[in-house]
Amino acid sequence: MKIFRTGMGLFFLLFTSHSFAQTNTPAPSVQLSPTFPEPGEGFDKIVLLPGGNTCYLHFDKKQGIIANIYNEQRAVAATEVIRGKLWDASNLNDTEIDGIYSINNQVVIFLQQLVKFKPNLYRLVLDGSNGKLIQEDKLGELPTVLHKDVMVQDNFASHDFYVSKDPNSGYYAVASFAGGELQRRESSAERVQILHFTPEHQLIRRSFYAVSEENYPYLGYMDMAVQGGEKIYLATVALNNRRSLKDTSVVVVISAIGKNDSSFTHTMLPYTANFTDVHASVQYASAVNGLQVLLTTTDNQSAKTAVPGTYMNYLDAGTLAFKANQLLATDKISAFAQQKMKYTGAYTGQPQALITHEDGSSTVLLETMDQFTTPGSNAWNKTHTNMNDIGVSNIDAGGHEQSGYGLIKMQVANGTYEPLYFHRKEKGQWFFRNRIQVLNTTPYLSYDYLPTSKATYIIFNDYLAYLDQGGTYQDKKPLKYLTEANAVCYRCTDVSQERLFLFGTPETFKGYYCMLGASDYDEKKYTYATIMITRKGEEKKACIAWVKF
Repeated sequence: MKIFRTGMGLFFLLFTSHSFAQTNTPAPSVQLSPTFPEPGEGFDKIVLLPGGNTCYLHFDKKQGIIANIYNEQRAVAATEVIRGKLWDASNLNDTEIDGIYSINNQVVIFLQQLVKFKPNLYRLVLDGSNGKLIQEDKLGELPTVLHKDVMVQDNFASHDFYVSKDPNSGYYAVASFAGGELQRRESSAERVQILHFTPEHQLIRRSFYAVSEENYPYLGYMDMAVQGGEKIYLATVALNNRRSLKDTSVVVVISAIGKNDSSFTHTMLPYTANFTDVHASVQYASAVNGLQVLLTTTDNQSAKTAVPGTYMNYLDAGTLAFKANQLLATDKISAFAQQKMKYTGAYTGQPQALITHEDGSSTVLLETMDQFTTPGSNAWNKTHTNMNDIGVSNIDAGGHEQSGYGLIKMQVANGTYEPLYFHRKEKGQWFFRNRIQVLNTTPYLSYDYLPTSKATYIIFNDYLAYLDQGGTYQDKKPLKYLTEANAVCYRCTDVSQERLFLFGTPETFKGYYCMLGASDYDEKKYTYATIMITRKGEEKKACIAWVKF
């Protein structure tokens, strides 16, 4: 592996590989920035810009947003401290990030704050060459959060803002959902709005969204996909809290609106009637003009299929005509796990992301997740989520499993994590999950999935003992604390998984781990950027690491 020096204070890292299957693929090369102190409280995000620059954002509780711009030579070209006029930079505790994107070679931040108990959404546009704030807008305001929530079979009526960007262009959409019980003379037809924007941040159109005021006056947001300036697709769960138990109180709805349409087109999925705790990912397959919707539920009201259940749905993107649905199978992952991971039963991971390819085939990323509680006074400290073994399933355009494999991983996260966490993380969504910084391991958990033309690379932080030779599945110890963390990378194909240490061989007194929640990946250039923490005894230093696969 090639290591490039980019400034004073850099250190040389050795590359060591414990291979399960040797390949002829060249080793990744790594460039490192000058070191800086380990990030403290707040939120960190790296954005790779198409022009070649890299923006490193740190949301600081005291200073606001600190933007560092690195040029193509990986040197700091500019530093800006951003404190807007419309939002409160000192109120990070009540701040939520609804998305951070590279759009039009700019860094665009969608930031939500409570103002007198009312959610407000702001758009911040930063210059990709110097990090300066060049545009600041308030995009919307919702009614107060001091209302009675509506929940039907563990599905909430959403009261929030959501942002989604077309992965193939700079077009994006903003959805505002006003939840809570309807007030007298209030119409549900005006509670949900969808805003469609150009890459230049110009509003194309504003549309109201409703399914049926009489039958389903409440709506829960699940996901949204943008097809350039042409179309917006939306997945919601429609709710009725006044119907008897024998009726359909919950149903999943797939909706679309085109640039020339006056209203949304809807397709209901009847088999989802009365599903509980539903989550979804919506993806567009351009070559086949198809829409794919991955649905997962903790209770599908049927004894014929497993709970939780996950389904792949296929619709015509032009008409929203329903084509087929298929229960997601993981038999290939289970067979792999029984052969190489010492499983005695089936793999039971929950979906974390749906990756749809142009030809209509897909890759589903999974992770075994379960919640547990421990004694304590703080709600976040008592509730934990095991984020364990990884599963990768490749399916054809009809939803049938073609291949799959798994990787052993054990992590313990503070708080409750829902399915499709990986999907939301990739959009840059964040909120201040744990106000006790030492317990805020969130950005270091789960994993990153990085596809290239010859192989796929999977990166995660693991417990040191398991990385030593001789570690087995039975003696695996979960990663709970960052002082025990070390980054490991696997080069994966359907037939082999080769373990690499990108940043050097971990030892008892030193190690390297990555802030995965801050990372970004440019799939066109096969370039990955993350924040790497180097630990030598009690000393810790951070740097930006650029990995070229």
